[in-house]
Amino acid sequence: MKRLLPIVCALALALPVMGQESEKTTVTTKETKVAPEKADFDLLGELWSMQDATPLPPGQVDLRFTTQWITANAPANRGDSNDDFIFTPSLVWGAVEGVEAFLNVPIWMGDSGNIPGQEDGQADTYAGFLWRFLEQEDSGSDWAVQASGRFPTGCNSNGIDGELRLIISNEYDSGIRSHLNGFVYTSNGDNVENNRHFQWGAVVGLDGDLNEDGTVRWVLDYINRSSTEYGHDNINLVDVGWQWKLADSQNLGMSFQVGVDHGNDEAPNFGATMTYSWSLTY
Repeated sequence: MKRLLPIVCALALALPVMGQESEKTTVTTKETKVAPEKADFDLLGELWSMQDATPLPPGQVDLRFTTQWITANAPANRGDSNDDFIFTPSLVWGAVEGVEAFLNVPIWMGDSGNIPGQEDGQADTYAGFLWRFLEQEDSGSDWAVQASGRFPTGCNSNGIDGELRLIISNEYDSGIRSHLNGFVYTSNGDNVENNRHFQWGAVVGLDGDLNEDGTVRWVLDYINRSSTEYGHDNINLVDVGWQWKLADSQNLGMSFQVGVDHGNDEAPNFGATMTYSWSLTY
């Protein structure tokens, strides 16, 4: 009996230890979902009244082809009908980090293709550059400035115009981006009768994802700007549409334009624009 007592005590002490060793420890790991990478979207400036603060990367060249239709009241008509058709080839170049340069020459077509003071066909040349001087990581928004000019290469055209535009873009956690543009414009020459030599305007807009991988985006903007001639009210327009990244080197977009000022002879009533962009790298 005396020998049995130590054995019983040893078993009593060992059972809790054996029980602890037999317990299983379960660790629950929470899976963290990583959001898909957003497409680095550069809005096609030919489609919208607004510009974003995203320049082309260095070494990229975009060839863009834009077709536009506008219908307006008769006094704003540039020909015998109320419809205007414009085809615009453009060249956009990512010159250095944060800077892109651009060049385009509109071509007016059809019965109503008469440019004020000119003939059907090639219009003036527009050229300029965009410089992003602050990025969102540093300031909370992308800040850029765009400078452009009109050069009188069209028949019977004269004078040189210039525009200076401040662009502020911001991307939110939802993937939606907001854009604010403010610009001033100096208009010279006598291509337009009763020409307003100093013009100004502002644009606000948004764009966001239409699909999961972010290759298709909706775009909406609103512009309020001064008239191009004295004696007219300000021009108010709304653009709405989409832009689709077909591939790394191809973009396609379409916008619809609606004039808010019914009866304003300078504002188009409706319009539609389509742009195809093909990118090259070197």
